[in-house]
Amino acid sequence: MKEGLIPAIYHFNVKMVTRSKGGCCVASAAYIAGEKIKNERDGKNHDYRNKHEVVYKEILLPANAPPEFRDRAKLWNAAEAVEKRKNSQTARSINAALPKELSREDQIDLVKQFCEQCFVSKGMCCDFAIHDKGDGNPHVHILLATRKVGKSGFTQKERAWNDKKLLMEWRERWAEWCNHKLYFVSDARVDHRSYKEQGVNKLPQIHLGVEVCAVERKGFKTDKGNRNRRIRQRNLEVEIAELEKEMQSKRSQQRQEIIDYLESNIGCKVSDAFTIHDKQSVLEQYEQFLQSRGVPCEFIFYNEGKCELFIPKAEKDRALALLTSYKKTHSEKGFGTEKTANTKPKR
Repeated sequence: MKEGLIPAIYHFNVKMVTRSKGGCCVASAAYIAGEKIKNERDGKNHDYRNKHEVVYKEILLPANAPPEFRDRAKLWNAAEAVEKRKNSQTARSINAALPKELSREDQIDLVKQFCEQCFVSKGMCCDFAIHDKGDGNPHVHILLATRKVGKSGFTQKERAWNDKKLLMEWRERWAEWCNHKLYFVSDARVDHRSYKEQGVNKLPQIHLGVEVCAVERKGFKTDKGNRNRRIRQRNLEVEIAELEKEMQSKRSQQRQEIIDYLESNIGCKVSDAFTIHDKQSVLEQYEQFLQSRGVPCEFIFYNEGKCELFIPKAEKDRALALLTSYKKTHSEKGFGTEKTANTKPKR
């Protein structure tokens, strides 16, 4: 992440909808769309019409797909019917976090552009739905067919779509599309790389899943939730330690800059100077008075409100004599006593 940019949430999870694990692409389609769809293969109805967080849904198809596949029930029942084995993979499911910084219009366009580039252009049937409960966690569900499609329906399996390199490409393209949209509205950016690949000393949180999230929202603690809380606590401690280290470095840098500034203006090392302490207004007047008479000196003040006037020890006697003359002439009172600067000035 470049300096000045703000890290945003990146989540892009891909899994297969597999019969051997109880998966069903008709049920998945009903869930993401918040609809009631009957699975014609087993006669079971999947009703998710109570899911009010579905704010947008759309089916994207290759040009050679049957027009009736724009009907969600027909599309995914066809995907179920063409698979004959008990362990068939009927669909590929993607869950990805949407940048909350984007408007709904930009979120929709982001998903459509990404799906067209990565899936539809390669011959995949794509069904997506955006969910948003208003809790700051908008996300998109994308359901992809595992078979190629022709005018008469689904054809052969496309094994190339299972390539892990393709998955990595999708993850990278998703980050690029998110950042493309974010560029125009925010300094936030996402990064598809792992913390380790980014060189970030953080632990990744685990995905809670729908059921665990529902339990946590009701106020109950779960093992996964507790693990994430411990991870967040550890990451926060690491972040605080890194910030403290950075602040210490900045203080050291500032201290050295003050020393370099003083030494260049008074013509000697700070350890070879003596200092006068007083109010800022008094020291500023005295500095001007001495400099007008050829005595090198430099006035500085610190964040704590402390003020000092640095004068080379070689000029001490002349400076003090001039100080006495200045006080008599201007009737100024309240000047502090001298103090040798044997240590580096502190911030």
